[in-house]
Amino acid sequence: MPMAYPAAHGWTIIKSLTFDIRSGELYRLYDLFKPDTNYMQILSDLISVQIKVRNMSLISPYPGIKLLNQDYYIADKALVIYYQLVEFTAYAYGFPVFPISVYEIEGLIKPGTPLDKMAVT
Repeated sequence: MPMAYPAAHGWTIIKSLTFDIRSGELYRLYDLFKPDTNYMQILSDLISVQIKVRNMSLISPYPGIKLLNQDYYIADKALVIYYQLVEFTAYAYGFPVFPISVYEIEGLIKPGTPLDKMAVT
């Protein structure tokens, strides 16, 4: 459910898209993983650990990955899951960003996807 927060300043969002430049195929998060894996729960658990290790202050409980099209990008041999402002952290915290090494999740990755190509050593 979208939430609105009154503010005296502009509201910033970030969005990213992952395409195969040869085929033009757009990859949503669910396209990157084998269908028989519980990737949403596994990624959520890895993020929960990062929240605890980083001692992040939350304004509401971390909801986990609930959407098939969760925001993400791929960089530096990592899947980076991110959330918008005030989804579960204070505005002052900025955008919560959680890098997950492709090597931590390589057994879940669907072959031939951009994430799979990042896992090549």
